[in-house]
Amino acid sequence: MPINPSPAVLRAGQILKHMARRPTAHYSVSELARTVNMPRATCDSVLQALAEAGLVVRREPELRYELGAFCIALGDAARAADSVLNAAEREAEKLARNLSACVVVTARMGDEARVVAVSDWGPALALRAHTGQSIPLVPPFGAVFVAWSDAEAEAWLSRAEAVEDWRSEQWREALVAIRRRGCSISVAADRRPELVTVLNALAAAPESEEYRRRRDEVIGTMQHSEYLAGDIVDTRARLTHISAPVFDATGHVAASLMLMGPQYDLSGTELDALSRHVVEAAALATAAVGGTANV
Repeated sequence: MPINPSPAVLRAGQILKHMARRPTAHYSVSELARTVNMPRATCDSVLQALAEAGLVVRREPELRYELGAFCIALGDAARAADSVLNAAEREAEKLARNLSACVVVTARMGDEARVVAVSDWGPALALRAHTGQSIPLVPPFGAVFVAWSDAEAEAWLSRAEAVEDWRSEQWREALVAIRRRGCSISVAADRRPELVTVLNALAAAPESEEYRRRRDEVIGTMQHSEYLAGDIVDTRARLTHISAPVFDATGHVAASLMLMGPQYDLSGTELDALSRHVVEAAALATAAVGGTANV
């Protein structure tokens, strides 16, 4: 007979997840209760328990709550215990050094992909990403996390809004190509520089509704671009990044290694060579944790 999860713990998780999305914000009990759809008295009780554990802090005299210092200890402990991320970070560092490039470790967190580590050995003008940046898993973004499961791929495709049928079919073909070569390839799109700028701003101010709105608007526009590449052909293209999956022991994609592209055009042969480097590094991280590809 299955054991039902504790309602109090579920409610505490709701509150902490919401506060983590905007870590610099301060909340009243009423604001939090309304946002997470919880009775005010229940929310107040859960917050008091979280404050006792040091997970939140109540600031006087405003009577507003913010994340507590013990969350840092929990985060550090979780990071140390995450063998997949540790293995991915080691391989990212080696790959970045070998290629004199910027290599990023991303992890799936709910319906977003988030940058959790950066190994930067790239030249001054190379593309870069920063820890804390996140992007919704909607086409054409995050394909590396969903390409290995038909069910997840279909759910991912369904998140695209108001796109032509031929575009959806193009994404399906790209997912097939990703599985075949072992990585996703993204090429430069017209609004990519604008997206990078707003992602940096949102990472610095995650509570900003304006930055979030601007990010979503750029993403909506880029759904109509050639951002996600299918088969590699022998033509020159400006690379944005190459991402390869790191699988855990259950066969799920727990992280990805992302090689950021140089600021010049590459031939199909050069793209293919770089792809092999990223796929091999991700495979080493997968092997280090006893992972297995879910293909």
